[in-house]
Order: sequence, then structure tokens, then C-alpha cells
Amino acid sequence: MQNARVASDHNFDNSFMNLLPSLARILLAGATLALLAACAANPPADPGEWKPNPPNPNAPYPAESRTNGEQGMVMLRVRTTPAGKPAAIEVQKSSGYPRLDRSAVETVWKWQFKPTPDDGTVVWREVPIRFFITSLPQQQKLD
Repeated sequence: MQNARVASDHNFDNSFMNLLPSLARILLAGATLALLAACAANPPADPGEWKPNPPNPNAPYPAESRTNGEQGMVMLRVRTTPAGKPAAIEVQKSSGYPRLDRSAVETVWKWQFKPTPDDGTVVWREVPIRFFITSLPQQQKLD
């Protein structure tokens, strides 16, 4: 009778062992789905980003700068309040054209950035503003 019990325990062990690959596949599938869901989620907010909604206005291209072919990038350094409003703006790197730099600074004063925790930390953000001419202005034809 004892041999019969050993055989029965052995069958139980084999049945359990046969379930292990199925259980492993189920666990692996669940872990894969959890990983895919985590990857698809929005990344954590970077305090240096500005709020996309409502969209911040683009810096207007000064007409005289466009006519003269002035283009380049202005790198601004912006200190913001915890509410996300600009408190100070510095031109970190000029475009080389005061009109473009001025347009960038005046525009960013109107921007709304993502709020930050109100823990006394001063937040500076780097903001690039690019001015590139994509098409030449229309020339008036003289008759």
C-alpha cells in the first residue's frame, strides 16, 4: 500500500510540473502587458517644459528682419514662479540680431509654463526660440 501512495504522490508531482510551463507563460504575458502599459503612459513632466494647452504664442518674425534675411536662434533663460509665470528672462545666447532677440523676450513674457512645487526652489528653464525664413517675402511688381 505504501508503494501505491508513492506512485500517487509521483503523479501529483508530474501534474504540477506539467502546469508550471503554462503558469510561467501566463505570468510572463502579464508582466509583458504591464511593461507595455508603463511604456505607453505619458512620461513624467519635465519642469523645463512649457504647458502645451493652451498653446503658447509663437514669437512674431519682425518684418524688417525678414526683409533683411536675418535669422537664427535665441536661447533664453527663464525663471518662473511656482504658478508657471515668467519672473525673469535673460538672453543666454543671442541670435546676433537685436530685433529677433527682443521679439523672443517679449513673447516669452506672455507664456505659461508648467507649475512647479511651491517649496522655495527657484526654477530656471532654457527656452530656444528659432527664427528661420522658409520662404522669401513677395516682391511687389512695378509697372
